[in-house]
Amino acid sequence: MTPRTDVVAEGNFLIPNGTFFAELLIFLIVLGVMWLFVVPPIRKVLAEREARVAETAVDNKEAKALFADAEEKYQAAVAQARSEAVEIRNQARHEGRVILEQLRSEAQGEADRIVAESATELRAQADQVAAELRDAVEPLAETLADRVLGIKDRHAGSSAGHQSGRA
Repeated sequence: MTPRTDVVAEGNFLIPNGTFFAELLIFLIVLGVMWLFVVPPIRKVLAEREARVAETAVDNKEAKALFADAEEKYQAAVAQARSEAVEIRNQARHEGRVILEQLRSEAQGEADRIVAESATELRAQADQVAAELRDAVEPLAETLADRVLGIKDRHAGSSAGHQSGRA
């Protein structure tokens, strides 16, 4: 009794048979279909995504450059505005000082004019009061002198002498 080789071959899984080749053929067909119909759209989507990521990176770089440029321009404009504000403020202070000095000099001139007018007026009034006092004191002094000397009526007899003495 010799063992049968076809039975032995059926039980050995290492020896390929028709089922293996059929499964391999179906696998290759499914793989080909997937390679032709599934992989290209996925690759297309991935390529589009990669392109968008690259575009976004470029846009980000451009945006950063634009932002840095705008920030620099902003800082320059702020610095210029501050320097102009300082200059305007200094100019306003200078003009204010000039106006203040002008007003002070005008006020001082006005005060000097008023003082001069007042002094002139006071001198005129003092001269007038002095003249009035001389006119009022002189007869009183003569009357007092006459009383001290004991002369009773000096003016009645020597009116012409009195007037010539005054002149």
